[in-house]
Amino acid sequence: MKILQVVRQFLPGTGGMETYVSSLCRELGGRGHTSDVATLDYIFKNGRRLPSFERIDGINVIRLPSLGNPRYFLAPRLLELLPRYDLVHVHGVDFFADLLGALRRRHGKPVVLSTHGGFFHTGWHSSFKKIYFRTVTRSALRGVDRVIACSRGDEKLFSPLTRRICVVENGIDFAAFSAVKKKIEGEELLFIGRVSKNKRVDWLIEALALARKARPGATLTIAGPDWEGLQGGLEKLAGSYGVNGAVTFTGELTGRELLSGLARARLFVSASEYEAFGLSAAEAMASGTVPLLNDIEAFREFIDNGRNGFLASFDNAGAASTAIVAALELSKEQLAEIGGRAKKTASRYDWKQVTGEIIDVYKQVLSNNEKN
Repeated sequence: MKILQVVRQFLPGTGGMETYVSSLCRELGGRGHTSDVATLDYIFKNGRRLPSFERIDGINVIRLPSLGNPRYFLAPRLLELLPRYDLVHVHGVDFFADLLGALRRRHGKPVVLSTHGGFFHTGWHSSFKKIYFRTVTRSALRGVDRVIACSRGDEKLFSPLTRRICVVENGIDFAAFSAVKKKIEGEELLFIGRVSKNKRVDWLIEALALARKARPGATLTIAGPDWEGLQGGLEKLAGSYGVNGAVTFTGELTGRELLSGLARARLFVSASEYEAFGLSAAEAMASGTVPLLNDIEAFREFIDNGRNGFLASFDNAGAASTAIVAALELSKEQLAEIGGRAKKTASRYDWKQVTGEIIDVYKQVLSNNEKN
């Protein structure tokens, strides 16, 4: 098959969808399928312009000019690329999804859409988003051959808009993360992800400050890019709680640095208000690191509280700090036992399994189009 993956941001940009699409392309390539990427020609977080074509890690990347801004853009030249491919797989719900769905009869190419949480990651203009979702998105999905919900939560969100939906949960590089050899050092809590408002790093800092009253050796490491310019304010917040020396911002960690960080960490923590899936949490679990996560729907899908990790309400600093202290009091043997169960849970998200499920979706869509 020749597949065009369409995503608003891609390498060298970093983020959940960028990782997802690049991993999917590599897995598809390893199984004999051609999978190119169409994306925008600049990086949202810094405005950096990129060449119109580049080959990255063996993937052909075609970059398109656009009008508008990161919240909503126009890039109609995408349609010029479609004749080269058997199928189009669009990631996320944005202009690309609207265009491909609305003009499905005109361009004639089968369209698969992966939800990735839709556009509800933040509360920005939430009322408008709901109206848009129920009208424009609903209309666009009529032209989408199959919607892949990336989580059970996404299935629940999108099912009222379309019956052509299935669940294929996100994939992780299980082999790489499961090879981590835990060497816990101290009482480090590790968060991996973007420093953005919906990740609620402020809640992590507040919970740490309370937890340190019982566990003064506890520290917090924030590993991820500062997309929204929040680090300065968060450092001041840590100072106001008297824990600035116990909070470290590393910026983004990749490759060996990331795996080494997971090897050292006693716990992986996330206070995120919203996740479509929770990719970094699943990766941490694959490494055998015990997760302590905010009690939200996405995390409840794979955390069996007390068995393969822990859930806590991070909007309540007292409750979150109590959970942190209890987890830090566990012995290394207890952590290893829970971490082993976490690793077993994470194994079901291995990209090899996930890619096979996505290929099955592609084949079904192409078969249905041939019949029609």
